[in-house]
Amino acid sequence: MKIIINADDFGMSTTTDDAIIQTFSIGALTSTTIFANGATFEAACQRAHEEKLQHQVGLHINLNDGLPLSEAIRKCPRFCDENGFFRPRTRSLSRLILPLTANEKSALATELRSQIRRCRLHGLPLTHADSHNHIHTEIILGTLIMEVLKEEEIPYLRLTRNIGTDMSVPKKLYKTLYNGILSSKGLRGVQYFGEFEGMIALCQNGGNRTGSVEIMCHPIYNENGHIYDLYGASITQQFKELLDLIPGMELTTYGQMKLAG
Repeated sequence: MKIIINADDFGMSTTTDDAIIQTFSIGALTSTTIFANGATFEAACQRAHEEKLQHQVGLHINLNDGLPLSEAIRKCPRFCDENGFFRPRTRSLSRLILPLTANEKSALATELRSQIRRCRLHGLPLTHADSHNHIHTEIILGTLIMEVLKEEEIPYLRLTRNIGTDMSVPKKLYKTLYNGILSSKGLRGVQYFGEFEGMIALCQNGGNRTGSVEIMCHPIYNENGHIYDLYGASITQQFKELLDLIPGMELTTYGQMKLAG
């Protein structure tokens, strides 16, 4: 089984960046995705080059935290508040089903290209993309994001989660629809996506151990200075457990998958 382990939130803060770099150093990460408008973006880019990780970095699309990089989107109430800052993600039905206006489409596309451009100007080719709080999995936004990534030659966009048992039938149908669209656009890099916990449970219950999967994590330090996942247990412990469950597991990156063709 080919496995990509990706850390989200690179460039968000110094402590997060420290935890991500350390997780790379112990071999429990293969890639990360970076906030183009993050508080420590420039320092994170420098560290990626120092650690020779620039070909293992993707874009962490951000449309719901901080100040956008472009001007037009700051004037779009759907995305930004009256001060021009991104609004937090909401799960309102109207946001999920209302189509984007022409102005919103233009502003969103410009912001996405601005985030991509800033990364590339700092020497990051961008091997893949995902998004903060999974906003790319909203089909209304996701389809436009897919179009821009294709135009910008970013080869892969993260699936919506299809590993785990805590999904209702409507959720499963939505995820199947979204992942099908992603496949049709040629942006699907792996067969499965989830977290350590879900992948470990799948293996323990006799699930499929072949194919390819992306595992998402958010490395942080706990009060004792150990690396933990923001939403889970010890990353080191979970990584070792996965190694025991999947003999012959092959760690890879989106960049290596692209080269393999």
